[in-house]
Amino acid sequence: MYKDEPPLIGERATLYGHGPEATLGERTRDARWNSAPADISPSWRRLAFETVGLKPWRWSTSDTHCLLLPGGDRPPSRIGIRDLLRDLSRHQRHQLAKRWRALRNGLDHTLELDINPISDGRWWRVRARVTQRDDSGAPVDVLGVTEIVPGPALRGSECVKAHAFAASRDPMLVVDEQWRILEINHAFMTLIGVSAEAVIGASLPSYLRSAVLDGSPGHAARRPTATLHEGVFRPGDATRSAIPVEITLSDFTLSDSGGVHYIAALRDISARKRSERELEHLASIDTLTQLPNRTTLQYRLSRKLEEMPSGATLSILFIDLDGFKHINDSLGHQAGDRLLQIMVERLKATLRGRDLIARWGGDEFVVVLETGGDSERSKNVANRLLDAIAQPLMLNDHQIAMTASIGIVHSPDDGNDSETLLQHADVAMYAAKDLGKNAAVAYRHELKHSSLEQMSMLSRLRVAINEQTLDFVVQPKFDGASRIVGAELLARWSLPDCGPIPPSIFVPLAEHNGMASALGNLAIEHAARYAAVLAGLGYPLPVAVNISALHVMDENLARVLGEACARHAITTDQIELEVTESIFLENTRAPEARIEHLRQQGFRVAMDDFGAGYSSLGYLKRLPFDTIKIDRSFMCDLADDPRARDLLAGIVGLCALLGMETVAEGVETLEQWELLQSLGVAQYQGFYLGRPMSMNQLIERLGHRSAESPKH
Repeated sequence: MYKDEPPLIGERATLYGHGPEATLGERTRDARWNSAPADISPSWRRLAFETVGLKPWRWSTSDTHCLLLPGGDRPPSRIGIRDLLRDLSRHQRHQLAKRWRALRNGLDHTLELDINPISDGRWWRVRARVTQRDDSGAPVDVLGVTEIVPGPALRGSECVKAHAFAASRDPMLVVDEQWRILEINHAFMTLIGVSAEAVIGASLPSYLRSAVLDGSPGHAARRPTATLHEGVFRPGDATRSAIPVEITLSDFTLSDSGGVHYIAALRDISARKRSERELEHLASIDTLTQLPNRTTLQYRLSRKLEEMPSGATLSILFIDLDGFKHINDSLGHQAGDRLLQIMVERLKATLRGRDLIARWGGDEFVVVLETGGDSERSKNVANRLLDAIAQPLMLNDHQIAMTASIGIVHSPDDGNDSETLLQHADVAMYAAKDLGKNAAVAYRHELKHSSLEQMSMLSRLRVAINEQTLDFVVQPKFDGASRIVGAELLARWSLPDCGPIPPSIFVPLAEHNGMASALGNLAIEHAARYAAVLAGLGYPLPVAVNISALHVMDENLARVLGEACARHAITTDQIELEVTESIFLENTRAPEARIEHLRQQGFRVAMDDFGAGYSSLGYLKRLPFDTIKIDRSFMCDLADDPRARDLLAGIVGLCALLGMETVAEGVETLEQWELLQSLGVAQYQGFYLGRPMSMNQLIERLGHRSAESPKH
């Protein structure tokens, strides 16, 4: 028996409505029931009812109260008739009054109605029978059972909507004006992971966290632009994770009572949120190196500066890989990407886990160190990073040794905001490059002035190339008899306020800032003009012009050369193109194909600075050059080192077998010249024989004693 449960009138008979009004057949069935085994007790029967969702219900007219027995551990609910009537709609009250009059007058013995007896959002369908009447025939007790049924919001004319509601694959629920859950569909039950009975009547905010729940559902549903919301759903099962959901809210009017309820549809947006997080992650990192990108660095650096304690220092290292562009252009972008990844691995292995490292762009990285007032630590870290970067590595079967230039700044001494600090670190980095690279330089105010000068120089160089105001000189080439057999064109640039600018400064400046082809085309024009002048004077000598690896890949190079020769009425063999070994570091054979195409057009091609970079005798086989120019580095210890002489003799002999001429660069002494002649070198170039000179000086020298040996 339930605690405080009233005795059932007539026990078995009254439970099934067997009162005085029972028929003979009903009494016969009751008799058979009374003869059932003793273990079929009232509690057993009650458990059977509860198994199929039925609960006992009693209406005592003597005290005008209903007694509802919800079952389980829940206590009985005692509801006054007046309270019950107040919760019913006008239509339901009218129907109940009509049914009650029929019961009271003996016209009917059964009762069926839907009620909301405990105002928890759940509706109960009551099926009962009069079990006792007084002497006048008026009903005294009405006894029966109840079950949970869909509320009026989803009945009657709403049956089609109810079917859609129940069959929807999206979790859906009906709520009232207080966000109390009235109905749920199967998809919602699956989402929440608990029974419908545990959810009906509960407050939606206990399961869902969303800003839309801060107001009333009516206010949210009346705003068309605000009917789509996001929130986080917490399943009833504590072991399951919260689920991000999208909430759509709409209202509908009850057909029988005119009241308004609200349907909330939830959609699991976990996949979308995961994609958004992935996109945010991609937007904050560099995909190649998986380091924070520039935007993320600036944000995190600004936060660090804001949170930095008084008296503490923050050091920033701006790192630029020296010569990376050359490697990237020569070996290809895939090799360049792999090189960057290797460099990042080395940087991270050298730094602490809490140090911030980010990719600024291209071959530039930024490291943020919390030095705690020890500014010398940043210098020590920079030196360790230089050592780590400089370790040799193999890349596409080439041994590469990288270096880096590092600029160092300290906050607050060199700036208090991220923009200023990064700008000053960049200036210090370029100062390290000016020192010859592979160096770390701390920022000082004087460096900013120098950086501004460099920017001014770049602008003025661009103007000089565009307006063709650069000067060009020539350095003659000689044979073993001291006769001039050709010349090399060399660019010169001078500024009124700075004087002569060395080619070692302005040529790389042009190549690194997108002016390699423009500078090369200007040189080709002057070389063709000089060759035409020499031919017109009876000296049809080839004039050599230096072509960078970037210029070789310019699709317009062949056209520019052809037009220059046609414009000055010279043959193509009067122009010699000097290229360096770096063209062979390209990942494809495209540069070789372009050079071979130029040779087929009649242009002479020379390999310049052979032995200075990534030397390989295999290059001589891959492309049949006309001339090999031996780098001046071979001249340094030629007289004192027998092995150097043997190596040079072997190179000269191999070139002769392949039909290539050899030119020795950097001949500065009589001893070098005579030794080179003994080794079989065919041509010579250097200060001992002839310094760079103007075109007029070359013509004068050709006209006077051109076959005479130089004075010693």
